[in-house]
Amino acid sequence: MVDNSGTKVSQLCVVALIGKSTLFEQQCNKSWKLNQVIQTPAFKEHSINNNEDDFEHYYDHINNTIYIHLRSFHDTYQLLHLIDNMNDDTSMQNFAQLWENKQANFIKKCLICFLLSHIIIISHSSHTFDLNYLRFFRIIELLRHKSKPAILDAIRSLNLLKEADFNLTDGRLCVPRALFIFENHHHKGNDALNGNDRDDDQKLINMAHNLEDTIFNALRYSYIISNQTNSALFTIAHKQPFVFIHRCYKESSSLGQTQKLLGILQGFVKQTKESSSSSNLNRSNFHQQDDAHAFKRFLFRHIEDALTGGWSNDGISGGARSETSSFELCTYPVWIRLFNSIRELFETTSAPTNKIMRQAFGMLRANVDPDGKLSETRCKKYLPLAISYYEEGLPARYTQHFHEQRLQATIEYFATYARGSSYKRYVQQLIEQCTQLWHDGRQLCEATSLTGNSCKNELHRVPGEEDSTDASNSAHLPTRAHNSKIQLMAASNCGQILQEREDPFDLKEANYEFYQGVNKMLSIKPIYFEFPIFRGNATSVEVVRAGSKQKSEIKLSNPVTDLSGASELSQSKSVALYSLVPNEEGQALDNITGEKTDTNKIVTCTDDVQPIPSTTEYLDGMSHSDSQPGLLPRFSSWSLCCIGRASDYVPTKGLQQPGFLTNLNHLIPWDINPHNNQATTNNAGGGGGAQYHQQRTTATRSYKNNRRGATSSSIWDVTVRVYIGCEYECPRGHRFLCSSPNHVIRVGQNGIVKDDGAKLVRSDMPLYTPCSCRISSTGARVWAQLMRAYVVTPSSPPIQCVLHPQVVPAGPNSPTFFPSYTQPIHLTDDSIWVLRFPFIYHDGEKPLYRPQNEEDISQCLVLRDLFSWTNKS
Repeated sequence: MVDNSGTKVSQLCVVALIGKSTLFEQQCNKSWKLNQVIQTPAFKEHSINNNEDDFEHYYDHINNTIYIHLRSFHDTYQLLHLIDNMNDDTSMQNFAQLWENKQANFIKKCLICFLLSHIIIISHSSHTFDLNYLRFFRIIELLRHKSKPAILDAIRSLNLLKEADFNLTDGRLCVPRALFIFENHHHKGNDALNGNDRDDDQKLINMAHNLEDTIFNALRYSYIISNQTNSALFTIAHKQPFVFIHRCYKESSSLGQTQKLLGILQGFVKQTKESSSSSNLNRSNFHQQDDAHAFKRFLFRHIEDALTGGWSNDGISGGARSETSSFELCTYPVWIRLFNSIRELFETTSAPTNKIMRQAFGMLRANVDPDGKLSETRCKKYLPLAISYYEEGLPARYTQHFHEQRLQATIEYFATYARGSSYKRYVQQLIEQCTQLWHDGRQLCEATSLTGNSCKNELHRVPGEEDSTDASNSAHLPTRAHNSKIQLMAASNCGQILQEREDPFDLKEANYEFYQGVNKMLSIKPIYFEFPIFRGNATSVEVVRAGSKQKSEIKLSNPVTDLSGASELSQSKSVALYSLVPNEEGQALDNITGEKTDTNKIVTCTDDVQPIPSTTEYLDGMSHSDSQPGLLPRFSSWSLCCIGRASDYVPTKGLQQPGFLTNLNHLIPWDINPHNNQATTNNAGGGGGAQYHQQRTTATRSYKNNRRGATSSSIWDVTVRVYIGCEYECPRGHRFLCSSPNHVIRVGQNGIVKDDGAKLVRSDMPLYTPCSCRISSTGARVWAQLMRAYVVTPSSPPIQCVLHPQVVPAGPNSPTFFPSYTQPIHLTDDSIWVLRFPFIYHDGEKPLYRPQNEEDISQCLVLRDLFSWTNKS
């Protein structure tokens, strides 16, 4: 606010008010002290035009004085308004940055007051001197020296030396005199009513003298004031009082309300806005009236000194100033031009001429926040140490999970030494640099094999994916197949060859290609049952991957055929046993089928009708109970083959195949009474076999002996013997047969199996069972998986053996898996049939791993009725 009356050509004294306000409602803006002096509400105590710190000034033409009030966040009302408009999501880091900016801006505005004022009034919100002002004064003085060349250039550009005829060689009007104003708060009604006025006045006088001594000693010993007053930031009066204490009264209920006010900021702001019309001039308390007159006399004594020649005897010793000392008064227009020019200089740093100011502001930010500077120093010191901690003992390549674990440990290490507001910024740098180290040739391929092992190669592309949408982002990566560096041992479909295999990453390689490759090593190929697979019959079909519900267009030059092509595998480390010699190949096949055939013949063992499959959709996985009906997979994960005739199996010798543990290679005899079936004989589900197990008679006789004419007391005692077995295979190639859940077969010294196949038939066999071997490093057991089922069917029996495999691979909540041929499979007579189960079970979205909990492992089952029979019609 500016008083426009008067000519404004007189020489003026400039008085600036800076400092802090109290937390109490009536004194939440220090400008009321100037209003007392000029006896006019020139400065609005509760009016805020914006959130920025700014100046207010008033020209008193009667007393030739300009009053400046610096409104800042140190004024309670301004601070509460700032907090009221602060974003709710402001983090501590943003708040620290905001606070630093506010402090730097406040110091720049204070320096303008020290440059263009004759008297600086420093307001305190209590009756004690805040020693933080000592640091505050040092920073202002340092900023003044750094910016002095730019200030002089700005003043010279105004050409005021010729127009106003005054000298500003030091870049300021004079060395300002500092006055300190304190507030002594009382409860309303206590002291005044007790009539202790003289005692209170004397106490205030003594308090003022004590404060003067305290301030003088503090400024003297910190070298803020000295005998060299010309270079000082400010000076103090030598023989005049420079401390004044206001007596302020407040309601008794307002005592100790600091925390309360901080807790109800919103309500306090509204309350003070409603009471903004009140004025300190209308206070009825006579003590405040007396204080107003006393403060005016105190201030005008210094103003009169300024207007009548300045301070010639200020300083520690009160000696006269040197001749180079300047003390200039100026007119209002000249002061306004100076004020606007210097203010613009401190608010704008983008012009090239302000390079000095930018350097000065850089120094200011380095000194305005010592905690931030300490935080910056500590964080900068320990950042390279934290990076070294991250690099210590790193493997050549590692996964993202390992990187995140190591990074978390590194951040915890860094947090034990780093402190303060710079912590989050340097933590972000730490994360970026450690991540860059990981990306710089240390990334391990994140692919996981179908057995749950990670690929050990560096980050790479997979052959066949070069044309994918992400190829442009990964063009720099090498192309190679996934490899977990883990070697497994597995037998072929028929079990006659034991071959080393790599840990599979692809379902087709796991359940189909490996076995097709090993099958080519056989000198005599088994006869395979053909499981239905997807066969497209158009040159361009839209194929739906039913497992993932994603469509993809497939361009075909020829009609789609059986996906039976197998990759060639090395024949090294393969063992071929139980293989027929080449000259017996034709005879063996004749014995199986009864007719001449070639070695690649595929047989169908039943006349059951299979639903017509779709030629435009396929399963992206395996057939299971949750898959869409009528869809087929692109390849068969199951295998069923005939490896010889029944007479080729010798019960006392067992299966002559590699990998079997000692005496655990014998199939189990299963005696069937075909006349004891009370159910429908054409029950394909094996109901007759199930009822037989409930009504089995104790008398048995082999069907073979009965055909040769042996007498029988009754036709109901005739039995048919079938040999069956469930083979388990561990990753090390160990194989063994079980007679019941988690029980291996028992074989006598003469090679006779002591177990009965009836228990095996009516039991749910576990999909996983412990092998006798253990991991040498940890002693943990090795789990074997049910991989094959054997059936030796007799020659020309009155029954037909049936296989109906159903597997629950991951507990009761997983789907039930079965071959793409959903009907029970009727086997031919006088044959040795081998059903190979899938090595990996995949539902189209993910592989179903073996559970880690043994209780859950026990719920992974091959369901009963795997073996059954039906009477021939």
